[in-house]
Amino acid sequence: MKIDFAARVEIGERETNDDRVLIDGQILDRNSHTGTLELPAIAVVCDGCGGYLGGGIAAQTVLETLATEEAEDLTDASYLAQVLDQCELDVNYKKSQMPQFSKMCTTIAGCVFYEKGMLIFHSGDSRVYRHDRWGIAQMTIDHSYVQNLVDRGEISPEEALTHPERNVITRCIGNNGKAPEIYVSGATILPEEKYLFCSDGLWESVSEKQIRGILDSELSLEQMTDTLVELALHQGSDDNISVCIFQGQGKSEVVERTPFILD
Repeated sequence: MKIDFAARVEIGERETNDDRVLIDGQILDRNSHTGTLELPAIAVVCDGCGGYLGGGIAAQTVLETLATEEAEDLTDASYLAQVLDQCELDVNYKKSQMPQFSKMCTTIAGCVFYEKGMLIFHSGDSRVYRHDRWGIAQMTIDHSYVQNLVDRGEISPEEALTHPERNVITRCIGNNGKAPEIYVSGATILPEEKYLFCSDGLWESVSEKQIRGILDSELSLEQMTDTLVELALHQGSDDNISVCIFQGQGKSEVVERTPFILD
């Protein structure tokens, strides 16, 4: 199986860029990248927490650590967990060397795809979505204050989008808290199926319905990433915006909907 991809990182209205994307062994900041990969393959989005100085350094540090690893090795969930622990250690080491950035931290959302399955991992409010002919599904649940309120039934998902504390996250890399969650699935990416990785700069400004409409379209993957970013900017996003799309090559032969199971 081959995977086509497109990614874009946009600084947007901010003076600095705290977003990073790791794709095809390359770390992106303020640029785009397209191409084709062989399985196994990995895509990761990091969003340095904007409330603290050095968020971009934290995001860069995490992806530099991941970039040294072979995708094949990261298909082992135990080893992936060790590498993510090392990311935490590396960010903390940077903090010890740069006390002016003593509170820097970053979200992470990514996936390792291989022939027999996938590993989805995340911490914070960057997201992974899965899109196929039947629609779009959010594959990660935000680690955030407002998500906790939604889970308890105290506010609606729509109210969460405008809540004054919507940017408060409850888990990230760099705060010595809980490690990123790792979900294991025996399902792998299928032909024509898409996976979208993004920071909150996208999903806070572009609705899931709008995202689906763009992913349903006949645009190229590069055009999709550009359209999503430009729509977020047009609709008032004042954050950095990261978008990465993976799509399985080939023609889907699935004739009925099948369940997607995460272990």
